[in-house]
Amino acid sequence: MLNSIIQSIKNTAKHVNEHVDYPTCPGIYAFMLKDNSTLKDFGKPNQVLYVGIAKESLKKRDLGNHFHNKSTGRSTLRRSLGAILKDDFKLFAFSRNGKNEKREILNYIFNSEGEQLLTNWMCNNLIVGYWKDEHSIPYSKLRNFEEDVIKILNPTLDLDPRTKKYNIFADKLDGLRMICRTEAESTFNKNKN
Repeated sequence: MLNSIIQSIKNTAKHVNEHVDYPTCPGIYAFMLKDNSTLKDFGKPNQVLYVGIAKESLKKRDLGNHFHNKSTGRSTLRRSLGAILKDDFKLFAFSRNGKNEKREILNYIFNSEGEQLLTNWMCNNLIVGYWKDEHSIPYSKLRNFEEDVIKILNPTLDLDPRTKKYNIFADKLDGLRMICRTEAESTFNKNKN
């Protein structure tokens, strides 16, 4: 099963705009850099950056959340890419909903101009592939498959607590994301005073 998941991800990998009938069922997906794209220390051409799971709909998760300017607060991929590209795009981090609550700071968003630049970068540099669950596999089993796929593909933006230890870039990425969280918290405190 694991080989067929990975093969499907590779076989379906293409630019987001080239996907015509993106599945609306659950599944596992991976974002990779295009063959002429890089992401600083985090990726060279064709590098797998991120592996995720869509509990309900691949289309909603991949094309809706990850590629939508207003979804950074719900997309680990966007928050990580934004943390890496923060200086390049002059991104400024804010609390997801303007509250000084741990969850809202952890799930920060960026200034609207920066969000658009981030989306543009993703559209120009990423491809996405998927494996669709056509057998209604229990979510817990899908999570196990996702974990196994992460261990094999070794995505550079992986911060999943189950597999983070396999990512040699995890500490560096955590540090960049911490800069964004600190900024989101200090912005809230500044605006409060």
